Amino acid sequence: MRPGVRFLVTLTAGVVLAVAAVPAAAAPAGAVARRAAATAPPAWQVVRVPSSVVSPAEISDVSAAGPVNAWAVGADAETGYRKGTPLIVHWDGHAWSTVALPGVPGPGFLSSVSAGSRSDVWVLGTDKSGTVLLHWNGRRWRTVGFPGERSATMMSVAAAPGGGAWMVGWRNEAAGATAIVVERWNGAAWRIMPTGLGQGMLSKVRVSADGEVWAVGADGSFLPLIAHEHRGAWSSFPGPAETSSLNDVLGLSANDVWTVGLLNPLDEYAPTISHWDGRTWTTVFVPDPRKYITQDLSISPDRSGRPQWVGAEAGLNHPSATLYAYYNGTAWSSVRGATALSHVFDANIVTAHIPGTNATWAVGGSVLDTPRGLEPFRAIIEFNPGTPPA
Repeated sequence: MRPGVRFLVTLTAGVVLAVAAVPAAAAPAGAVARRAAATAPPAWQVVRVPSSVVSPAEISDVSAAGPVNAWAVGADAETGYRKGTPLIVHWDGHAWSTVALPGVPGPGFLSSVSAGSRSDVWVLGTDKSGTVLLHWNGRRWRTVGFPGERSATMMSVAAAPGGGAWMVGWRNEAAGATAIVVERWNGAAWRIMPTGLGQGMLSKVRVSADGEVWAVGADGSFLPLIAHEHRGAWSSFPGPAETSSLNDVLGLSANDVWTVGLLNPLDEYAPTISHWDGRTWTTVFVPDPRKYITQDLSISPDRSGRPQWVGAEAGLNHPSATLYAYYNGTAWSSVRGATALSHVFDANIVTAHIPGTNATWAVGGSVLDTPRGLEPFRAIIEFNPGTPPA
């Protein structure tokens, strides 16, 4: 971020903008420092990427069913951006290993994974033929068809309690418009759901432990949008005005929603973490945009369901290490990751909570700036044990 750049944001009614890197504290600075130090996160740890993963490679998403069962997806042997051999790696409690995927030919890229249990895992992405949706039943992977798989662009899949699942995206309409598409798996088949959400697109979906469905994207005017399904009915409301694009959501209730994304004023952009309390949005810019040109990519909870980690871009133009934001229950702060970055242009990291613990997985990949343009480089896996329960 260039020195002296200021964010010019028009505040609409009901919107609160926090312009500091962390929320202003009501307590004295010394008390805040002591409290933050007491809840400082454990350090991130580098975890070995399987040697069978062929660089250039990127891991785009990760999901854990428990401490000894996690899945991550992406592509390896890439010949361009998100164009390689579709890749799934599995954690068995001891090490990550690659998974054979017969019948899923490249070039392609797997972009979304969600593990509902050790025998219920969904993966969404592309292969040589186009969109591909895969399901793991505890014994084998199989390809699953769905309505509109050749006409809609589906972006994210999420397993739901009881063996269900949700998927979101969009389809093209006349005059360049797009319409939101939401599909639901009932245990036997996918069907398109009548949501009434209208024009726009959804790029990320999450399902809470009690079955509440939350999604983020943009409306027909390309403004940030939050969508929520509760007891069969869909509703939506505008996202934070001080965010240009939303990447992830953590919905705890209708009056407690967190989102992450970026603000893109003029030629710069800054990471955003926003909170909805049922009436207003409050946004902070973390990691500090005065130090990093970055965006926030994911948000994941602790064992109580409260926000804990945000995965971020490492910062354009030769970052030194992977990058996160951490919430100590009071304020957000920037945290350096474990993977040292040398001679790379950028690196992405996304996070996933490990159920039953305070621990977190993180995956991603680094990018090179070459004469041919930006190209994928190496896959990244990190682990954070979290704070022990009180």
